[in-house]
Amino acid sequence: MEQNGHAVSTASVETLADIWRHLESMLGPFLAVREWAEEAIQAAQQRHQESGQGPIWRAFPLVRPTLRRLHTSERLYRAHAAEVLDRVAEGKDTQPATAAEMICVLMESSLPAPLNSAAAYLYMRLFAQVFPEDFRQLVASPTELDAYESVHGSEADEYESDLQRKLTQAWRRPKV
Repeated sequence: MEQNGHAVSTASVETLADIWRHLESMLGPFLAVREWAEEAIQAAQQRHQESGQGPIWRAFPLVRPTLRRLHTSERLYRAHAAEVLDRVAEGKDTQPATAAEMICVLMESSLPAPLNSAAAYLYMRLFAQVFPEDFRQLVASPTELDAYESVHGSEADEYESDLQRKLTQAWRRPKV
């Protein structure tokens, strides 16, 4: 085979194809996250009626995934990005953990062993906050959580505060 006046062997073409496939498999998730980020920024600009290159548009670096699960779950990533971008638009602190980040940690923590009741309640509460439609489909009545709140609410609040503190991202600040 000849290309641009140079002889190219079939072996080198196959090798290049293999390299390209390998690069695509490595970069694919990063390219997907970039696309999700751009769409989340556009949606936030619409929600907050921002046009042009305002604070939300400049917040792209703030929505980078902080946990492995945010790289692989589009829904969790989008919830994370939306929360960070809403904080930017409202002038709130962007450094504390998002609900999606806390869900990721609770999800990973629940894999090797069951969560205690207060942590499980926090997980449910965050899930209801981030995915309200899904939560309504899973739970017959939102008032079912009232009993958990009365028994485990204050401990779940402490867990949430601890998670927010431990997952705080000092770098996640808008540039002025």
